[in-house]
Formats: sequence, structure tokens, C-alpha cells
Amino acid sequence: MTASTNPNMNGHSMPADNSDSLVKIVSFDGDGDLQLVHGYDVEGFRISGTRHNGPVVILPRLTQPWTPPRDPIDVDAGIIFPLLGDAPPPLLILGAGAAPQDPLTGLVAACRTRAVNLEVMSTAAACRTWNVLMSEGRNAAACLYLQS
Repeated sequence: MTASTNPNMNGHSMPADNSDSLVKIVSFDGDGDLQLVHGYDVEGFRISGTRHNGPVVILPRLTQPWTPPRDPIDVDAGIIFPLLGDAPPPLLILGAGAAPQDPLTGLVAACRTRAVNLEVMSTAAACRTWNVLMSEGRNAAACLYLQS
């Protein structure tokens, strides 16, 4: 009995079984406007092929600069919600630079009154999470501080 094979991306044959030792790579085709984070550094972000210097707010099809308070603990609903439009998405990610030390309970409460779930995390984690959410077709927004 011979095992069937499938070609991989390099044209080499791989076993066609579904064993746990294989890595399956799944890609998705978003339209050209879908905003994906391709890189970031201490000066800015590369989002869908465009370099953005400084902090950004990302919506599924729009990236815009923002001027947040120096310390993420000072972010409040009055700063965030004008950036999200008339119908804010049900999920907001705040990438707070380094791992946040404060749970921002005031902002969490303000988001809840607007039926928005807030997730506060490091900017690195927020960038990874954003891309996963977009690959799933989720409606979300991200406010990203520079990675320190």
C-alpha cells in the first residue's frame, strides 16, 4: 500500500494524511481595502502596504492617525468614541504600548454603556489580535499606541 501525496508550495511531495505533525497554512482573500497590520516599530505601523508614523486608529477599511494622551491610563470615552464614527463596532482593542499595568476600569465602564467590549493589551498583542479578527471577518476597531 502506498501513501498518497500532495505537492507543497515548493512542488515537493508531502503525505496526504491529516496527521498532527503537519502544519496547515490557511490564507484568506480580503478585498483590497481590508486593513491588516504588516509591521510595527517604535515610530509607527505598516498597514496594508502604507507606512503610518505615530499612533493609529484602525477600522476594518480605514486607518487614521490619532493623538492619544501620553499615558494610556488617561484615555477616556471622549477621546476614543469620536474616532469610531456614529455606529462604533462591538469590539474595541486598545494597544497600550507595553503590557498595560492598569485595567482602565473607567474606560471599560464607558464602553459597556455603549455596548462595546474593550480589550486592553500590549500593542504587539493588539496587532496580532487585529489580524486574526480581520481574517475572521469581525467588526472591530483598534487604537494603537506606539510599541515602546
